[in-house]
Amino acid sequence: MSVNPWARHFQLAWEERAGDSRLPLWMRVVCLAFGRHRSNGHAPFAPGQVALVLSTVDSDSGEIHAPSRQEVYRAIKTAVAYGFLAEGSCARCLQVPAHAVTGGMGSHRAPCAYHDRKRS
Repeated sequence: MSVNPWARHFQLAWEERAGDSRLPLWMRVVCLAFGRHRSNGHAPFAPGQVALVLSTVDSDSGEIHAPSRQEVYRAIKTAVAYGFLAEGSCARCLQVPAHAVTGGMGSHRAPCAYHDRKRS
């Protein structure tokens, strides 16, 4: 029988990494999920909020570039395919894998407003 050690993480550090434009977009999405997930594993967002958080600023012009809906969709799907996010993740609710992450604010039994409404 092997032991599965665990450690805590500070969510603010993960959320800050989501703003690092040097990282690939899929990894920034993962960082955002790990930075915002609640105890139930869900990180809910308002429409367009994920793209806004993942926006970059052109250092020459100062222009803000938000990734398109398609870019955000592909980044989420890539993160799910690599096993960093759980199936069912989308731009309205990123889900961390239950087998790998526990804890966070709120109750682990709290319903997800997005996913529960979608199932109804």
